[in-house]
Amino acid sequence: MHELSMVKAIIDALEELQDRNNWSSIRSVNLKVGSMRQVIPHILRFAFNASIERTSLAGAELIITPVPVEFSCRSCGGRWGEADLGYLCPHCGGKDVDMVQGMEMDIDSLEVEE
Repeated sequence: MHELSMVKAIIDALEELQDRNNWSSIRSVNLKVGSMRQVIPHILRFAFNASIERTSLAGAELIITPVPVEFSCRSCGGRWGEADLGYLCPHCGGKDVDMVQGMEMDIDSLEVEE
C-alpha cells in the first residue's frame, strides 16, 4: 500500500507550510494525481483521514483531481492521451515521444484559516 507513504509525504509538506505561514488550520487540500501514479483515490483518502486524526490537520478534507496521461511527439508535435495510450505516435508512428502529464502528485491548492 504505497498510498500510506505518499500520505506521509503530503502531511509532512502540509505541516511545514502550516508552521511556516502560521495558519491556524488547513481546511482542505486539493491534490492533483496523475493516472500513471497508480493511486487508488479512496485508499489515499482513507489513509489521509486516518493519519491526520490527532494532528493539527485534523478535519482537513482531501480533494483529489485526477490528471490523465498525455504524450507528445518530438518528430511531428502530435499529442495524444489515454484513449490512444502507447509509446508510438498515432499521428506519424514516431518513437521519440515525451510524457507531458500523468505522473503528477502535486498539492494544487489549499483552503486555510489564518
